[in-house]
Parts: sequence; C-alpha cells; structure tokens
Amino acid sequence: MDHKLSLPRRRPVCLLLTLAFSTAFVKGAFAQDRSGYALADLKALEQTFVTLAEKVRPSVVAIRTYQTRRASGVDTVLRVPRSQGSGFIIGSDGYIATNAHVIEDANSVTVIAQDGLRYEASVVHTDERGDLAVLKIDATDLPAVRWGDPEKLRVNQWAFACGNPFGLANDDGQASITYGVISALNRHMTDRLAGADPERYYGNLVETSAAINPGSSGGPLFNIDGEVIGVVTAIETSSGVSEGHGFAIPTDVHVRSVLDTLKQGKPFRYGYLGVTVEEVDPPASRRVADSMQPRGAKIARVNAPDGPAGRAGLQAEDVVTEYNGTAVESRDHLIRLVGFTPAGTEVPVTYLRKHVKRKATITIGERDPVQAIALSKTRE
Repeated sequence: MDHKLSLPRRRPVCLLLTLAFSTAFVKGAFAQDRSGYALADLKALEQTFVTLAEKVRPSVVAIRTYQTRRASGVDTVLRVPRSQGSGFIIGSDGYIATNAHVIEDANSVTVIAQDGLRYEASVVHTDERGDLAVLKIDATDLPAVRWGDPEKLRVNQWAFACGNPFGLANDDGQASITYGVISALNRHMTDRLAGADPERYYGNLVETSAAINPGSSGGPLFNIDGEVIGVVTAIETSSGVSEGHGFAIPTDVHVRSVLDTLKQGKPFRYGYLGVTVEEVDPPASRRVADSMQPRGAKIARVNAPDGPAGRAGLQAEDVVTEYNGTAVESRDHLIRLVGFTPAGTEVPVTYLRKHVKRKATITIGERDPVQAIALSKTRE
C-alpha cells in the first residue's frame, strides 16, 4: 500500500496497543561499565521524563469542534461533532495556538483544559498558508508554554509530542505525551500532502519519531528542557496511524511572529515575488558558477511581468543565489525568506543568468491568498 501524508486531526476512536522501546546513548556516560547501564542512571533518565511531563502537560489542551445544524421539521439546532485536535497555551490570559486545519469549517469550538474544565473558544484569527490558528478562552492565570529555539535542533535529540490522540483527552483534558527523537530537519512536504488546502505551504518541517496520531494536530512538540520547538501537524502513514514519521512546524522566530500577529486579531501578510521557483538542476550539485556556494533557487517562470521580480528584471532560468545578504540554500529556503519579508521592503538580490553574476533590488509585494495560491509547483 502506498504511503500518504495525513493531517492527524480526526479518526474514529479505536483501541490501539503499542509497545515502544528506545535506547539512548549518552556521550561519555557509563564509561566504566560498557556491559550495560547502571540502574540508578536509568532511573535518573526516567525521572527526567516524568518531571518534564508534569511540567508541560498543564499547558496543553484538547480541542473539540462542532457544526450547528437545524433539525428538519423542528425548531431545534443540533450541535454535530466535526473534529478533534490539540492546542497549547501561548498566553496566560487565555490565548491558545493550534493548526488551522483543526478548526476549519467549525461553527463552535470547545477547549478542554488539563483540569477538566471546558471552555467555549472564539477564533481570534487563522493563517491558512502556515496552517496556524489562535483561539481565545475566558480564563486567566493559565500556564503558558516556554519557547525553545528550533535553530539549535540537531538530528537525534530527544523530542516529546503532547496532545489529544484519538480524542483520549476529550473528557478529562489529560493530554497524552510520547517521546522519540528528531529524525530529520527541513522536510519539505507541500507536494506530498495530498488533499491539503492548496493555499497551505508545508516547508521546513521537523520530522520526529515521537508517536503522533489522529487528534494530535495542533499540539506542541517539546525539547528535553520542556520548551516548545514545533506545532505537531502531520504524519506519513499507510495505515492512518503513527508509523514513526511525524512532522511539526518549527516554532522559530518567524512562526512566532505569525502567532503574535494572529493573537492581535490581524492576518499575517506574506511577502511575494511573483515567480514560480524550482530546485537548481542537477539537484545533486552544490556548485554554482565558479565557486562553491549553496545551490540557490531557479526561477521557472515569471508569473506576473509587472510583479516584484518582473519589475526588477528577473527572468525565467535565472538562479537566485543570495537574498538580502543571505545565501539561498534551496527553493524552499527562498520561499521562506521572501514570505517573512514585509511587503514594501527593498531587498538586494544576487542571481546568475547564464553563469554570469548579476544584482538587483526588488521591492517585495504582498501575497494575495486568492490570486497567489501556493501550488505544488510553489509560487513565490
């Protein structure tokens, strides 16, 4: 059966027994005893995990969404369950972050806190492109999460996913927590995310082996210090449940700025170049012109001759190697650099045209969510 990428939002509740075993090798530890780990050391590691769970779970919530419908022939409004997901507290005064796909098409949203209290939530604002949303509940003195730095992540570091898989926390608010490692960084999944809103862009994702299942979407991914490093978003699966490949949106400074904007009730405005970009061919080569540089991003098509890139003179087949002083590593890297640049900013760009280095200054435009849809070919 072919694998597919799934947004772990909702599934029929089922019983799943899973045995997970993980072995950690710590540099320099147990140097005196190579035959195994001392029980005291294993208990210390276990206590670290227990303490982390106690610290972070109060900041995680379960989310239930509903659609309201008028019953046929009677003057009664029905509240029909639609989906279930997860979220986490980003403001002690009741602000909660989650995925946009968790709450889409919902008429009402209920948040279940760790103490079991249920709140009717209002949607402050959503960001369809980044698949992010901020909710608000009428509560104060809530335990907000602490932010980590995804830029410091390394493959095989510990990772902990916390949320509402299969709706298990719908009744009592007790979030489930699973652990694994950071399996990979900078995963680009837009093209593989079958059935997703074409406006959404899934790039630069963190891959983790921590178990993520339907209902986990919108929950936090923690590091071993109990800091949020990602928003759990999708799984790669052929069975519909966790097979060890989950993905989270890294909560770097850019993503946090999106959440801050949504928290203010404002839409986040993404920058726009007006081109379709692709990887440099051949993709295995890191050589650009006569120097060893990051690969860059090739302009496949100028979509709008009067758009930002067109007005600056860029053409199809040009390879953008530097953007605002930053070496461009890939197609996805350029998309992210442009997207988080405020409209109206003048940005110096270095590019190659037939192996000749050129420079231009581009005035970044504003992405129109209707006219500039992020298709699988990836427009910027």
